[in-house]
Amino acid sequence: MLRIVQLYGGGNLLDSAIRIMIKDMSIKTRSDGRLEGRLMVNGKRKSFYGSTKAEVKTNAKNYLQKVENGYCEPKKITLNDYIEYWLKTYKENKIEPTSYSRLYSVWLNQIHDTIGMKMIGDIETKDIQKIIDNHAIPPSDDIKAFTLTGLKRIVHLLRPCLKRAVDEGVIYQNPCNNVILPVASCVIAKSKEQFSLSDTEIEKFKQAALLKKKSGEYRARDGIVLVFLLNTGLRVGELDALEWDDIDLGNNIVKINKTVQSNIVTYDGEKRVQYSRVKASTKTNAGMRVLPLNETALWCLNELKQYDMRNHIQSPYICCTRNGTRVNVRNLQRSMDRILQYTDIDKKITLHTLRHTFGSTLLRRGIGIEVVSKLLGHANVKITYLKYIHTVQEEEAKAMKLVNL
Repeated sequence: MLRIVQLYGGGNLLDSAIRIMIKDMSIKTRSDGRLEGRLMVNGKRKSFYGSTKAEVKTNAKNYLQKVENGYCEPKKITLNDYIEYWLKTYKENKIEPTSYSRLYSVWLNQIHDTIGMKMIGDIETKDIQKIIDNHAIPPSDDIKAFTLTGLKRIVHLLRPCLKRAVDEGVIYQNPCNNVILPVASCVIAKSKEQFSLSDTEIEKFKQAALLKKKSGEYRARDGIVLVFLLNTGLRVGELDALEWDDIDLGNNIVKINKTVQSNIVTYDGEKRVQYSRVKASTKTNAGMRVLPLNETALWCLNELKQYDMRNHIQSPYICCTRNGTRVNVRNLQRSMDRILQYTDIDKKITLHTLRHTFGSTLLRRGIGIEVVSKLLGHANVKITYLKYIHTVQEEEAKAMKLVNL
């Protein structure tokens, strides 16, 4: 691009060069009453408008300074068109399908019908900031309040997308760079705090999960599976992917080497497609692990084998239906909800609650956090500490009570 200073001299003469160009600019009155000034910039005619000559000259000066800083005219493309191109070109089949689904969902639900319809070159920081602020503290009931995590997802979509647009010369600067995320205390919707079951609640849950009919058969095979989950602390996807071949009863261990990714969403034109898949690895590299099985976990596996024999179920999966197919995670949660109806536990317990209870119980019983971290398959101990900070603080408080010097 031909730079302005090349027309008028060295870099120190930039301001003078711009002043000369503006001074030589012809300004005329349009039929609509506005004033219009015209300049040749990089071989193309450019018009500037205003209600006064001073306003026209100011607009021209600002534009020329942007050109000198590397600005090029944005292409005539909407933000929606560019995001769709960016997702297809740089994200599809290059990141995990679950991550792609999240990006696609944010685009469709938060961007598409708002700033998505604007030309990409017209997007300003304040436009993106308004979306963030509106979802942090909704000004009306028709706007959904997001947690801080939900707000971050908007930025995680727009910032790299618009950076690519800068790299490709579609726009000259990234309007998302200066967007400010509010602190957690300034967000109405709070992230759900994970909790664990108490020892009493654990016993109530186990009793309800293992209830039997008058015939002597278990009310639900899933109940045994959920008690197994409680005693291994597996991620739900790891449990759903677990096969009998992963169990070594001779050494009382289980090999965790894959996971089921659920509720993956793709779009075939206007058609929304949802599916699940087995990933031949776990969520993190540390998730690939071998776990020792305690007595209750071994008992559960034996009961599942006996149940399957009595009910003529043949399946490679630990977590299966009567037909031997893998249980859908949503249906497993429904089984959990039905089991809880036989208890007086007045809490919304999810499948992840059982994993969190496993980790919290180990910490409460004095197991070191490094060991707990490895059993849970966390990438590092810091993650474990942050997820179980309340349990750690409770144990620290108990320890301090023992000190009375």
